[in-house]
Amino acid sequence: TARKQIIELMETYNCSVVCAHNASFDYRALNNTQRYLTKSRYRYFLPYGAEWWDTLKMSRQIYGQQKSYRAFCETNNYMTKHKTPQVRLTAEIIYRYISGEEDFAESHTGLEDVLIETRILVQCLRQHKKLEKRLWAD
Repeated sequence: TARKQIIELMETYNCSVVCAHNASFDYRALNNTQRYLTKSRYRYFLPYGAEWWDTLKMSRQIYGQQKSYRAFCETNNYMTKHKTPQVRLTAEIIYRYISGEEDFAESHTGLEDVLIETRILVQCLRQHKKLEKRLWAD
């Protein structure tokens, strides 16, 4: 049912782009669930030709390079635990940075995730930089 409704909405609004933070996870989860539930009758959740954009990929290009974001992450202990610590780029942390809501805690509901990720997408696009948006390069 969800698949049919999404396809109808994409057709109604002439939408060919789907966007998610860490889009590769969503791509795999949707397709694997689709294949399991339909015994591979339907292999792909979204219609053929749908383009996937990844806000995590965009965020790496924008926030991963910003000194102010690095300082924010260092101050708040949002660094990876690797030998050479890197800034963490989860949707929740990026949202805290761009919104100024340092106490924000993501509830991981569908609607809230969409609202947060929409704000991240808009902020990335507002940078007016040439970004690699697509999950997969041509």
